[in-house]
Amino acid sequence: MSPYEVSPQEAAITIAETDRLAAKMHKDVYAMRVAMVSLAAATAFGLLIIGLVPSIGAVVAGTTAVVAATIPVSLVGATARARDRAFSRRYLFTIGFWALFFAGTIITGMYLYPQVPGFWIPAAILCATPPVAFIVTGNRAAH
Repeated sequence: MSPYEVSPQEAAITIAETDRLAAKMHKDVYAMRVAMVSLAAATAFGLLIIGLVPSIGAVVAGTTAVVAATIPVSLVGATARARDRAFSRRYLFTIGFWALFFAGTIITGMYLYPQVPGFWIPAAILCATPPVAFIVTGNRAAH
């Protein structure tokens, strides 16, 4: 056998390993999509509650929803081993823009636009956009 030939056993091992890695990548991609959807929904919900309901309980509930949604995004992002090449860059841009929009909304809204739906509704949609964009760009990269 020449050095360029592969035995059937080696080929079978390579195919099995490739299948295992593909299944792992599919699971990680699915988990990140679910985590990003939950982040988008919790962000919109949390900001609307924080901005439009005048009580400390609303602030606590909205903050809890957002923090709870960031935990899976962080865990999946940190533990996902099988990724496409652009994952880390897209993930960092997503989290960076999300944090920037979220902080800007909280600071601006709490001081200048408390309980003004004309500010909080569009701001909640804007803040939910980076996680949704992550999902959409991930779907394009996968196909």
